[in-house]
Amino acid sequence: MSNLNKDNVVDLFLNPRSVAVIGASKNPIKGGFRIVNNLVINNFNGKVFPINPNARGSVAGLKFKKSVLEIEEEVDLAIFYVPNRVIPGVLKECVEKGIKGAIIEASGFEEVGEEGLKLRDEIIKITENFTKMRIVGPNCMGLTRIDKSSNEGDKGGFFSSFGLFSEYKRGNIAIISQSGMLNGGYLVFLFSKYPDLGIRYSCSIGNKMDLSEIEFLEYFLEDPTVNVITIYLESFKDPRKFINLARKTRSLPNKTLILLKGGITSQGQKAALSHTAALSENSKLIEAIIKQAGVIQARSFHELFQLARTFSMIYNSNKTLPKNGNVSMITGTGGGGTVTADLAKQYGLNFPKMSDATYSELVSVFPEWMPPNRFALVDLWPAMEKAAMNNIPPPKISGKVFNALMNDDAIQGLFNMLFCSSKFKWMVDVDLMLQHVTNTKKPTFFWLIGENDEVMRLTRLFNENNIPAFTDLHEMVRMYKALVEEAKNKSMNEHAN
Repeated sequence: MSNLNKDNVVDLFLNPRSVAVIGASKNPIKGGFRIVNNLVINNFNGKVFPINPNARGSVAGLKFKKSVLEIEEEVDLAIFYVPNRVIPGVLKECVEKGIKGAIIEASGFEEVGEEGLKLRDEIIKITENFTKMRIVGPNCMGLTRIDKSSNEGDKGGFFSSFGLFSEYKRGNIAIISQSGMLNGGYLVFLFSKYPDLGIRYSCSIGNKMDLSEIEFLEYFLEDPTVNVITIYLESFKDPRKFINLARKTRSLPNKTLILLKGGITSQGQKAALSHTAALSENSKLIEAIIKQAGVIQARSFHELFQLARTFSMIYNSNKTLPKNGNVSMITGTGGGGTVTADLAKQYGLNFPKMSDATYSELVSVFPEWMPPNRFALVDLWPAMEKAAMNNIPPPKISGKVFNALMNDDAIQGLFNMLFCSSKFKWMVDVDLMLQHVTNTKKPTFFWLIGENDEVMRLTRLFNENNIPAFTDLHEMVRMYKALVEEAKNKSMNEHAN
C-alpha cells in the first residue's frame, strides 16, 4: 500500500497488494477478461488471482482458480464482475477468506426495486453492516490509479474498470463519480482528445451502498499528488459532511473542488432513481448545499473536464489565481475584442484602465494615426502595420505589448488571440511566446483561430506547456471566471479564519 495512510479504508481500495477478480474470463469481449487484462498490461505491482469455477487454463498468463478459498496467500481486494444473483454466495467465501474490501461492478440492486433491495440487505447481513468487509458499488465501473504515464517503463497503477486503457498520462486530477462512464468510455475519450490531461485517480462509486464520495473526498484532500478534485453526483450521502469537506478544500492553497450535480430537475431525478437509486432531492436544497459548500459548479460533463483541465494547468505551472476580475486582452480583430468584452462583462470581469507607464509602452509601438485604448483591450493590428512599415519583426512588438500588460499591477491575467497559419508563421515566434508566458505568474489564456491543423498543433504545444488554449471565446472567458471564483472562495476562507 501507499505511505499516505495505511489505516485509511480508501487506501485499501486504491493501493491493494493483491486482487481476486471474481468472474475472470478468457473471452475478450467480457468485462472479466478486460479487468484482468488491464491489471496485467498496465503492470499492476501486486498479485492478481482470476476466479471462475467454470474456467480452465489461464488468462493473461495467470492460472484460474475456482474459488478465493483456493488462494493460499492473503488477498486485499475482490473485484466482482458476475451477475448480481451469485454475489451473496461468493461474498460469504470472501469474508471467510478474510478479504477486507470488494468492488461490486454488477447492477441490479436498489435501482431495480424490491428484488434488488433484498440483495442489498443480504450483503449488509453477510458483511455484518460492512464491519467484516467494506464495499465500493454496486453498479459501478471500478477504480483507476495511475502511477506513471503509459509511455514510461514499468508504469504501474491499478485499473479495476472493464474499460480498455492503454494510452494515458499521470497528472494531478482525481475523479469521483456516480456514473460508471467516467471510469470507462468517457475516460478513454479524454485520454485520446486531451493526451496531456493527466489523471491521478478515477473512482466510480455507483450506488454508494457503503463507501461514498465522502471517504474518497477525505482521502484526496490529504493526498499531495492531487490538486483538482472533480465530482459527479446524483445524490449527497451526507450533505453536512460534504459542505464541511468542501470548505476545508477552500482552506488549502493547492486544492480545487469542481462539482457536476445530476438530478437537479424532476425529470433528472427520475433518471437518477433508475440509474443509481439516488433519492429525490429538492432543487432548493441542492442549490443551498452547493452555495454553502462554495464549490466550482459545472453544468455539463464537457465543462466539468474543461474546468479540471484549466485548473490542472494553473497548478502545474504555479500561476497565481486572480483575486479580482481585472483581465486584459491582446487581439487582432475588433469583432473578437468586442464580443470578448461583452462576455467578460456578463461574467463580472473587467478590462481595467492601464497605468500611465503601461500606456506609454504601448504608445511607443502604435502609429500616431491609431493610438491604443486607455483600457486594457489592445487591438494589435495597427502596431503590426507600423512594424511592417519599419521592418520590425512582429514578434518583437507582440512581446513588448505582452510584457507591458503583465507588468501592470491592475491586470491579473491575459486573453491572447493567436492567428494560426502555416503560411504566416513569421508573424509569431512561438518559442519566445512560451518564454514570456512561462516567466509570468499571471494566468494567460489563448484564443486560437485560423487553419485547423495549425490550431490543433499549437493547442497540443500549449497543453504540453500547461497553457490553456481555446477555440471558443465563451469557453475561454468562463474558464477564467472560474479562476476568479476560486480565488475569492479561498480569500473568503482566509478572512473567516
